[in-house]
Amino acid sequence: MTDRRTFLAHTAGTLGVLALAPSAWGAAHEAARTLTSRLDVALDRLGRPGPARLADDEAFWAEVREAFDLDATLINLDHGWSNPAPRSAVNDLVSGARSLEALPSEVLETLWPTVTDTAVRAALAEAMGVPGDQLALVRNATEALDTVLLGVPLAPGDEVVCSSHDYYAMLDALEQRQRRDGVVLRWVDLPVPAPSLDALAEAYEAALTPRTKLVLLTHPSNLTGQLLPVRRIAEAAHAVGAGVVVDGAQSLGLIPESPADLGADYYGASLHKWFGAPVGMGVLWMRPEHVETVWPLVPSPPWVDGMGRFEWIGTSPEYVGPAVLPALALHATLGPERKAARLRYLTGYWRERAAAALPTARFYSRPDEEMSLGLCTIELPGLDAEAVKERLQQEHGLVVQPMGGLGRTPHIRGVRVSPNVYTTPAELDRLVAALVAVAAS
Repeated sequence: MTDRRTFLAHTAGTLGVLALAPSAWGAAHEAARTLTSRLDVALDRLGRPGPARLADDEAFWAEVREAFDLDATLINLDHGWSNPAPRSAVNDLVSGARSLEALPSEVLETLWPTVTDTAVRAALAEAMGVPGDQLALVRNATEALDTVLLGVPLAPGDEVVCSSHDYYAMLDALEQRQRRDGVVLRWVDLPVPAPSLDALAEAYEAALTPRTKLVLLTHPSNLTGQLLPVRRIAEAAHAVGAGVVVDGAQSLGLIPESPADLGADYYGASLHKWFGAPVGMGVLWMRPEHVETVWPLVPSPPWVDGMGRFEWIGTSPEYVGPAVLPALALHATLGPERKAARLRYLTGYWRERAAAALPTARFYSRPDEEMSLGLCTIELPGLDAEAVKERLQQEHGLVVQPMGGLGRTPHIRGVRVSPNVYTTPAELDRLVAALVAVAAS
């Protein structure tokens, strides 16, 4: 993973290009430089503390909060859906759209080669710890992962291991392949909450057979926040000749391991979650030996090769690319370990207080560091998740995500709470008080 200084070294050329672009773009990137410089000064002043020491430093995280224009009417505790982008990235997005629409025939042709395919790819590769030519820049995690799930060659009778806790869009793709190609889905039944990583690994290992060709792993589950022992499961899958697809939508930007370190063969994620980029860009990584075997979702021109085969979608809003750079600069300054430690601290803070105030409440993951990362789903027994969500928002000004009412997981009936690094303990105190009020009434 990168730090700010490495990031700027890799992107200095592109920032220079943007300085020659329309003035609003140059201003947005100057704002990004100013922000990251200010936070670097703060970290130096604190003696470059480790993640655990910085996790409860409210003054530092208040400085981070100043980088965002947040809705003042609601407390957002649904960052697992999408993170707000920092102000500099939003300004870049808006100015980019204006510049493109002023002369689209010219700007559309220049943004991809001069910014997205160069600086954005380099910065993202640095942040993920992989070579840039192993990445395809796509629109979101669904496009990235469905490219693999629908494009990997599978024959009738081939088996794919998955779980009902995987994201619904990925399961939709697998069920289409089941209907279209006759593949067999072997479902892993995951306990809630899981008692240990060993129990999770053993559940997946028991589902593997000589016919297993693919294993889908979600890291962590968007339903429960449960982390998986991805490396151990991947080793077991490889032992039977199966490839491993990792859905990293909820962990990219929070873990230091690269996709290869996790043991993945294929990896997909969105940049609008824990990288905090504007909505509109995702990433697909795969091991080089698989590239030519996977069919792209949209056929590319015959002269396109390598991971570029998965990037072709025709005309698209190219101004999203430059707006990713300020978000990646902020991420590089904070670092995944600091962000993860902060989220674990905040989740532990509200969870401990909620457990004491609501002894009948059920949590869908254990609090151990190895078991969860920041997402936490809580069930108030006897209460409908959608109704709890609506009351929290309408009566208490809190935004959470209901996880109930899904056909594949009728046993999931809670609401998911996902703070961001700039969320304050006072806001989480308000959450706990609101949960108590909803449960009591």
